[in-house]
Amino acid sequence: MLLLAVVLAVASAFLAAYAYRGAVVRDGVVAMARPVPFGAVVQIADLREVQLPSDAGLITVAWRDVGTVVGMLAATDLRAGQTITADSVTGDRSPAPGEAVVGLSVEAGRVPSSPLAARDQVLVITGGGSPPRRATIVRAGEADVTGRRSIDVLVPQADAEELALASVEDRIAVVLVGRG
Repeated sequence: MLLLAVVLAVASAFLAAYAYRGAVVRDGVVAMARPVPFGAVVQIADLREVQLPSDAGLITVAWRDVGTVVGMLAATDLRAGQTITADSVTGDRSPAPGEAVVGLSVEAGRVPSSPLAARDQVLVITGGGSPPRRATIVRAGEADVTGRRSIDVLVPQADAEELALASVEDRIAVVLVGRG
């Protein structure tokens, strides 16, 4: 009986140790050490390792695979502390063939006063009977002292010249139509 009690105690101790170890086992994953804006190149200094429980059920990039993230472009705004997934970065440069990035200078009152973010969908209105052009925000600056905002938009290349000329002639209005 005494021998059986000792064997059960030892087995219980091993099971408890195994359960405890399983509860505290953590995996190193890639997270952001500092913010990186949409389209910017991710550097090793932008990243840090964080430990997550191995059974967290989150889709992440393991720290041992950090090399697959470094040198890639941010597919969206990446925030400090955010864990990285494979979809967080891309190798595709923007603009792609057939696309163009146009810088617009927009007067106050012709652009929403709310902040515009990368990937927001907008309509760019040029007036003069031309139809509005759909565009995607690449970057949006803050209003300057005169209230003007500089906004970079991604458009089909066929629309680029008209939008650039309308911006130079101060015939631009921007309407926010959807969040990306």
